Amino acid sequence: MFTNLSGASQRRSVDQRAEQQFAPAITSVIRISVPLNIKFEVVGNSPLQHVRKWTAVVCAVVCVHILVSIFAPRSFALTAFGDLVQSALLVCATAAMLSNIRTRRKKAKFFWALLGLGCGMWLCSQLLWTYFEVFLRQEAPNPFVGDVVLFLHVVPIMAAVALQPHVQQDNRTLRVGSLDFLMLLTCWLYLYLFIVIPWQYVHPVVVTYGRSFDVLYACEQLVLAFALLLVWRRSVGFWRTIYAQLFGAALLYCVGSIFASEAIDLNIYYTGSLFDVPLVAAMAWFAGIGFMARAASADVSSEEVPGRGQGIWTARLAMLAVFFTPLMVAWAQFGGGAPPSVRIYRLLLTVAVMIVMGALVFLKQHLLDQELLSLLRLSRQNLDEVSRLKDELESKEQSLRWHSLELQRKNLELQEISFTDALTGVWNRRYLEEILTAEAEQVLRNYQRARESKIRKVDHRDLVFIMVDMDFFKEVNDQHGHPAGDRLLQLVADRLSSVVRKSDVLVRWGGEEFLIMSRSTDPSGIPAFCSRILEVIAQQPFDLGHGIEVRKTCSIGWAPYPWCRRAFEAICAEEVIILADVALYRAKACGRNQGIGILPTDAVAAAPSAVRLESLRDEGSALVRLTRTPCPPSTQSPEITEIASEPAQT
Repeated sequence: MFTNLSGASQRRSVDQRAEQQFAPAITSVIRISVPLNIKFEVVGNSPLQHVRKWTAVVCAVVCVHILVSIFAPRSFALTAFGDLVQSALLVCATAAMLSNIRTRRKKAKFFWALLGLGCGMWLCSQLLWTYFEVFLRQEAPNPFVGDVVLFLHVVPIMAAVALQPHVQQDNRTLRVGSLDFLMLLTCWLYLYLFIVIPWQYVHPVVVTYGRSFDVLYACEQLVLAFALLLVWRRSVGFWRTIYAQLFGAALLYCVGSIFASEAIDLNIYYTGSLFDVPLVAAMAWFAGIGFMARAASADVSSEEVPGRGQGIWTARLAMLAVFFTPLMVAWAQFGGGAPPSVRIYRLLLTVAVMIVMGALVFLKQHLLDQELLSLLRLSRQNLDEVSRLKDELESKEQSLRWHSLELQRKNLELQEISFTDALTGVWNRRYLEEILTAEAEQVLRNYQRARESKIRKVDHRDLVFIMVDMDFFKEVNDQHGHPAGDRLLQLVADRLSSVVRKSDVLVRWGGEEFLIMSRSTDPSGIPAFCSRILEVIAQQPFDLGHGIEVRKTCSIGWAPYPWCRRAFEAICAEEVIILADVALYRAKACGRNQGIGILPTDAVAAAPSAVRLESLRDEGSALVRLTRTPCPPSTQSPEITEIASEPAQT
C-alpha cells in the first residue's frame, strides 16, 4: 500500500510536515500504551518475576523505537530496523500464545490456539512486507498481496473471543456456536471479497482499493474491540484480566492502524517512523498477554460462569449476516459507478455465499431439530419419572400417615400403660402427679375470680382427696399367699370403680391404699360418699378363688382442697393429701371400718395466717375438727358424728 513519491527532497519535506502534524497524537497514544503494558506485572495480586522482566524489555524496545524514529533519518537501516523489530515481536507473540495450549481445559486450549493462529497470520503478512523492503530493498507493491492475510488474521482472534472459554457450555452449545462462528467468518470473507478484491484483481484501481481496505479493516478491528469489551464485562477472575489486556491491545492496534492508514493515504508513511510506535506497542502487548497467561497458570486461576445468554449476540450477528446477503445482491446489481465486470463478479460471489450461508443455516436448523427432539424425549422421560415418583410419594405418604397414626396410638397406649397400675388397672401415683398441678391451679383461679368479683356468694366446686386403706390386709398375704392378696386388690379396685363418678380419679396410692380425687365436689356431701364406700367394701365377701372367700373392711381419711375457703392459698394440694393420710391413720386409730375427715374450725376465720401443715397435723390443734363416718348397716342411713380433737387410741 505504498505509493512512490518523486524526489528525495519532496519525500523529506513531506516527512517533516507529517511528523509535525501527527507527533502530538502519537505521543498521546504512547502515554496510554506504556502504562497499560505495566499491568502484566501482577496477576491475581501475585508478583510474576519473568512477566516483570518482559515488561521492562517491552518498554525498552518501545523507547528505543521512539528514539530511533525521532533522531534517525529515513534510510534503509531505519526500514530494516522497523521491519525486524515488528517481525521479532510478532514471533514472540505467536510463541507466547501457542505456549498456553498445554492447558487441560479443551476450550482454553482452542482459545490460545486461535489467538496463536491470528498472531501467526499477522506474522506472515509482516514477513512478506519485510521480504520486499529488506531483502529486495524496494517498497511493497500497492495493492499488496499480503493484505488478504493481514485482513483475515483478525478473524481467528474473533473466533477465540466467540469461543468464550470462561463460560460453562455443553456440547450442544459448542456445536451451534461453531456454526455461528462459521457464518460470521463467511460474512467477513465475503465482505472482503465483495468490497476490496474487485479493485485489486477484477478492475484494479489503487485509490479505491486503498480506501475500501482501510474502511473495512477499521470496521473489523472495532468489532473485535467491541466484542472484547462485552466479554470483559461478563467475565470474572483470571479471564477478566485476560480480556481486559486483549481489549487494550486491540484498541491500541486499531488506533495505530488508523494513523498508519491516514499517513499512507497522505504518502508520508515509511517503515520505522513514529507511526509505527503504536503498532510496535500493540505487538509487544499481545506478546506480554501470552507470557502473562503462561505464568498465571490458567488451569488454577480460571473461573467459569454459567453460560446464560452468553452466545445470543453471536447467533444474532450470524443470522443478521444471512439476511444481509440479499441486500448485497441489490448493491451488486444496481451499485452506481461500478464497471460491468465488478458487478458480475459481485453478483456471482453473492450467489455463492448465499448457497454457503443456506447450507450452514440448514445444518444449524438440523442440529436444533435434533436437540429439540432430544429435549422432547428427555421431557417425556422426566414426565414419566415425575409421575412414577409422584405415585411412590403418595404411597409412601399414605404409609407414613398410617405409621404416624399407629405410632400415636402406640404412644397413647404407652402413656396409658405408664399411668396405669399394672395389677389393678386403675391410675397410678405418677398419673396423679401429672395432673395434680393443673387441677389445683384451676381451683385457685376460681377462688381468685370469686374474690375479685362483686358477687359475694359463689358456688365453689372444690377438690376432695379421699384415702382408702384395707383393714388387716397383711393377714390375707400371710394366710393365703401373695397371689390371693393381689386378687383381693383387684376386686377392691373393681368395687371402688363402681362407686366413683366418671369425673373422679381413682388411683392406687401404694400397697393396699387407694386415693380418690373427687372433682367439682361440695365437701358437705363427702361423708355420704364415704359411707357408700364403706358399705360396698364390707357388704359382700371377696371371692379370691380356689374356694377362698374373705370379708374385709376399709378405713377412710379425707380432706378438701382448698382446706379453708377463707385462706385458700394457705396450704397446697400436696399438703392436703398429707392431711387426708393423717385422717386415715386417725380412722385406723379409732377402730377402723370408718371414715374421718379433717375440716377447719371457726377459729381459722379469726387467724387464717396460722394455717400451716405442722399445726394441722397436731392432734390437739384448735384449728381442726374431725368428721367421723361409721360403716352403716345395709338397711340404715349413714351416721355422721363429730369427734373432738383428742388423741385417739389405737
